[in-house]
Amino acid sequence: MNEGWILIDMGTTYGDLGEYDAAIASYEQALVLQRKIKDRRGEGRALANLGWCYLHVKQYEEAISYSEQALVIQQDIKDRPGGGETLNVLGDAASRLGQYEKSIGYQRQALSIAREINDRLVESRALNGLSDAYFNLRQYETAISSAEQALAISREVKDRDAESVGLSGLMDTWRAYGKPSLAIFYGKQAVNTIQSIRSDIGGLSQNLQHSFLSDNEKPYHTLAGILIAEGRLAEAEQVLALLKEEEYFQFIRRDAGEDASLNRRADLTPDEAEYANRYREIGDRLMAIGVERSELLEKKTLTVEQSEHLVQLERDLEVSNQAFDHFLVGLTQHFSARADVTRRIDDLRETQGIMEDLRDLPTGTVAVYTWVGDDKFRAILRTPDAQKAYEYPIKAADLNRKIDEFREVVQDPTLDPRPLARELYNILIAGMADDLRQAGAQTLMWSLDGTLRYVPLAALFDGKQYLIEQYRLSVMTLASNARLKDRPDQKWRAAGFGVTRGSEGTSALPSVSGELTGIISTRPGDGGVLSGEIKLDDQFTQESMRQTLLKRYPVVHIASHFHFQPGNDTDSFLLLGSGAHLTLAELKTSANLFGGVQLLTLSACNTGVGDGAEVEGFGTLAQRQGAKAVVASLWPVADASTSLLMQAFYRIRESSPGMTKLEALRESQLRLLHGDVQLKAAAESNRGVASKRKSSATGGPEAPSFPFSANAPHAHPYYWAPFFLMGNCL
Repeated sequence: MNEGWILIDMGTTYGDLGEYDAAIASYEQALVLQRKIKDRRGEGRALANLGWCYLHVKQYEEAISYSEQALVIQQDIKDRPGGGETLNVLGDAASRLGQYEKSIGYQRQALSIAREINDRLVESRALNGLSDAYFNLRQYETAISSAEQALAISREVKDRDAESVGLSGLMDTWRAYGKPSLAIFYGKQAVNTIQSIRSDIGGLSQNLQHSFLSDNEKPYHTLAGILIAEGRLAEAEQVLALLKEEEYFQFIRRDAGEDASLNRRADLTPDEAEYANRYREIGDRLMAIGVERSELLEKKTLTVEQSEHLVQLERDLEVSNQAFDHFLVGLTQHFSARADVTRRIDDLRETQGIMEDLRDLPTGTVAVYTWVGDDKFRAILRTPDAQKAYEYPIKAADLNRKIDEFREVVQDPTLDPRPLARELYNILIAGMADDLRQAGAQTLMWSLDGTLRYVPLAALFDGKQYLIEQYRLSVMTLASNARLKDRPDQKWRAAGFGVTRGSEGTSALPSVSGELTGIISTRPGDGGVLSGEIKLDDQFTQESMRQTLLKRYPVVHIASHFHFQPGNDTDSFLLLGSGAHLTLAELKTSANLFGGVQLLTLSACNTGVGDGAEVEGFGTLAQRQGAKAVVASLWPVADASTSLLMQAFYRIRESSPGMTKLEALRESQLRLLHGDVQLKAAAESNRGVASKRKSSATGGPEAPSFPFSANAPHAHPYYWAPFFLMGNCL
C-alpha cells in the first residue's frame, strides 16, 4: 500500500468520526501523491471522498466539482461500486442546491448500477435520494414509494443511517400529504432510530456526539412541529427534551428524574406501539435473512448445500419484502382512517345551569368556557345574570405553537415569559376584559379545551400585571361540576405522603421532609399547621396509602416524583416511597380511592397534564376517584420553592377563618411572586441554561433575560405558576 492509500485510509477514519477538516486535509495530500504516481484508482477514490466530505460540511458546489472529477475516472477504469457511491453524492448535492431534476438523473444512474452489481447500500441511499427530490417536486406518491423501498432495504442490510433518512422522508411526505397521524408514526420511528445510534456512540468524545446530533436534529424539530400543530404538546415537549444537553437537567425537580442519558426514546401511544412492534418484527426478519444472504454471497465458492440454501434465502427475502410492503399498506390505511379527526364542541346548552350555581358561590364568581376551533378561538363568559360569546381569529395550529413557545420560555427561570404571556392574554382574555370588570369578576372558573389545558393561566400578562394579581383562577372539569358548591370542613386534618430519597432514575427531594412536617403535626407541638399523620419513604407504600385514605382525612398531601408518559397510562406513575409505582392505569381502576377527600394536593410534576387523547392527567383521574378539589401542576417543579409555596398555602388558609382554598393558593403564589416568602439562600433562582435561547420547536424570536431580584428570588412564573386548583374552590 503506497503512502497515498494510507492517507486515504486516515481520511476515512477522520470522516467516520465527523472530523471533516482533518479528513479533507488527508484526502488532499493523498490526491497530490496519487496523481504524482499516476494511480488512477487512488486518484478517483481521493476525489470521491473529498466530494463526500464537502457534502457533509454543506459546501455543495465543491462537493459536485470533486465528485464529477471522480466520476470521470471511475467510469474510465470501470469502478462500478465507486461510481454508484459518487452518483449518490452528486444527487444529494444537487438536491441541496434545489436542482431536483438533475438530482433524479444522478440517483437513477446510481440505482441502475447498484441493482446491476447488487450493492444494497447504494440502492437504498439512491432510493432515499429519489424520494427527497420527488418530495421537493411535490410528487408525493412517487416520493412515498421510493422511501418505502429504501426502508425495506435499509432494514435488510442493517443500515440505521439510511433507515432514519427513509423514516424522516416518510414523515415529511405524509405531513405534506395532509396525514399527520402517519407523519407522527414515522417521525417517532425516525427519532428513536437516531436515538439508538446516539446510544451506541455515547462513548465517543462530546465533540463527535455534538456533531452527530447537529447533523440529525431536523427530524426532532419536524416531529415536534407536527405534534404541536395537532395539539399533542406533552409529546412534543418530550421529543424536544431528547435534544437537551445534560446541563439542562440541573434543577432539582419533582418529576421522575428526567434522564438525560442517550437511552431515552420518543414515547409511543399504545396504537403506535402495536404497529411499531410489527414494523420491528418484520424488519428484524428482513435483517436476519439479509445478513445470512450477504455472508454467502461474499464466499468465493459455495458447496451444493450452500447454493441451495442461498436459493431458499432469495425466496425468503422476496416473501419478507412482500410482507413488509403489505405492512406498510396496512399502516397507511390504519392511521389515515384515524387522522384529521375534527374537534367537537361540547353541548354548551347543558352548562347553562352553571348560571344559577354561580349565585350560590362567592360574589364575583364567573365561568369561562373555551373552544379551540380550526380557525378561531371562541369563549363564552357566564355570570349569574348574563352570558356573552367572544372570538379571536387564529388557526388552531398557530395557537398551539404560541402555547408551546410560551411553555418553553416560562419553564426557564432565566428567560422573560411576559412578552409571550401578553400575546396569549390578548387572544384569550383581552376581548372580555371590560366585561369582566363591569361584572365585578373576582374568581374566574375556566372550562378549558384542547391545548389550553397546558396554559399556566396565572402567568398570563396584560402589560402591567399577571392574571393571578387580578383574579382568583380555577379549572372546572366534568368530574367536579357536581361538587362546586360543597362546603368544606372549617377545621382540616391531613394525611401526608412523601419521598425524600433518590432511586434509580430519580433525584433526591431533600425539601419534602420539611414540607410535610411544616404542614402536618403528628404530635401536639410539632409545629405543623394541620394535625394528622405522615408516611415518608419506606412507610409510603400503596397499601399504607390505601389504609390511611380509609380514615377519610379531608386533606391529602402527596410530595413525590411523578412521571408522565404521553399516550401510556401504564408507564405514567407516581413514585412511592418504597420505590414502587402507582400508575395512572391502576388509579383509573381503583374504587373511589380518594372518597371523602376535600382537597388533594399533588406536590409533584405534571400532575395536571394529560395528552387529551390516550391519557388523562393525575388530577382529573383523582377527581373521578372522589377528590372534590385537586391542586395539580403543569410542569416539572423545583423542589425547594415548591416546599415554600405549599407551607404558605396551608398556613394562610388556617390562619384566616372563612378563607377559601382558592384564595389561599392565590395568596401563596403572590407571596412567592412578590418576595414575601423565600429561601434563606435562594439557590434555585439563578440556576438554568443560557440567558437567551430561541424556541427550539418553532425557531421563534429570542426571549429576553428575566430580571433577577434578590428581594424576590422566586418572582419568575416558573416557581409559582404551574400550580392550579381543579374543582371545588371553597
